[in-house]
Amino acid sequence: MSRPAGGSRPGILLIGNYPPPFGGVPKHLEDLTPHLVRAGWDVHILSGGTSGTHRGPGFTVYKDARRAVSRRLGTARFLSVSALTGRAGPALAAARRLTPGVWVRTMTRVSVAAGIIERYDIRVISAYNLLHGAPVGAIAAEMYDLPLVVTNLGEIYSHRGEIERQLAMIRHVTSRAAALTSLTRHCADSYRELGLAPSVRVLHYGIDTGRFPRGASGGDLRRRLGIPAEADVVSFVGRLVRDMGLQVLLEGLPELLSCWPAAHVLIAGAEGELRREVERAADRWPGRLSLTVDVPEVEIPDCYAASTLVVAPTLGARACGSLAAAEAMAAGKPVVAARVGGIPEYVDDGVTGVLVPPGDSAALVRAVLGLLRDRPRLAELGRRGSERAADLFDGERTNAALERLFREAAGLP
Repeated sequence: MSRPAGGSRPGILLIGNYPPPFGGVPKHLEDLTPHLVRAGWDVHILSGGTSGTHRGPGFTVYKDARRAVSRRLGTARFLSVSALTGRAGPALAAARRLTPGVWVRTMTRVSVAAGIIERYDIRVISAYNLLHGAPVGAIAAEMYDLPLVVTNLGEIYSHRGEIERQLAMIRHVTSRAAALTSLTRHCADSYRELGLAPSVRVLHYGIDTGRFPRGASGGDLRRRLGIPAEADVVSFVGRLVRDMGLQVLLEGLPELLSCWPAAHVLIAGAEGELRREVERAADRWPGRLSLTVDVPEVEIPDCYAASTLVVAPTLGARACGSLAAAEAMAAGKPVVAARVGGIPEYVDDGVTGVLVPPGDSAALVRAVLGLLRDRPRLAELGRRGSERAADLFDGERTNAALERLFREAAGLP
């Protein structure tokens, strides 16, 4: 099974979820892909889901239909299981220790990856998540003698049982990969939990800082949601789930809204299990809380522009960082965030925002009220946050650093 001859555009296979899922890797890949295309790459993305294949300018997204496992693993379109097992060595041996369900999922995606590599001039594989993308990337990379870049995302902290069941594969990945990356030192250091000490490069996920102009008023969004022009808007932007700490904000609402009559809470983000609780809170505090669900990406900057400050009360050590904090700082808005995971590497306590203990709603409210009462400090934190976002999170800069790493791994100039 020969591979295609080298073309004018080197190919890259990215293994990770691509939008429409909200935030995290999907948003990162959505922003990274056009940068790679402009830099001369032929981009192929292997994502979860069952929607088939679709193409964009310079890239293709493949969503593997796992319900058609037997058809995909046994047809000429992709490689047979026997062909797969004949081309992979230690990675496949490690994969054989996976549970049956994970094995089927992994080998289904390997078959799709193999079909892509057989057809296009792939020079490097970049896989996200040690539990999902990395095993697929490791087997495919070994089959075709390709360099592998692996990014971990805090799953060692949050999925310890699954991680330990896949420890043989993770050990192989850390020894086989051309490069390991993580977006904060906190998550880069998570390998120590497993007794491993590989070299890991910290590369932040970037954002398009130009989408969040400092000084924008968000007046149109305020008018549409019925938020008074004079209100102090305390915003939460993220998935409506407990992991994001939304419950912590909800628990603090009575004190916040009672102590600060001008306060208005805006909750904007993707659908989640706490939606009903937010709706009940809106009924309890009519005119003081606005909820907008599944906010279109184009409207996210308006949410920050309409805010006086932003809260990011994330829970759990898995939090490698905070997209909401980075975007809020880019918009010049101070952030009150949980001191957990990699968030302190985003929010500089006392300089660009305030860090509070995770899960402590009283501390969260005290920090918010403290900023609302001290307008010069609030403005100064916002200004410094904008500067920090430009230094650390500018998407062109961070994407360029990652693209250089891909070229280095692939041996390209």
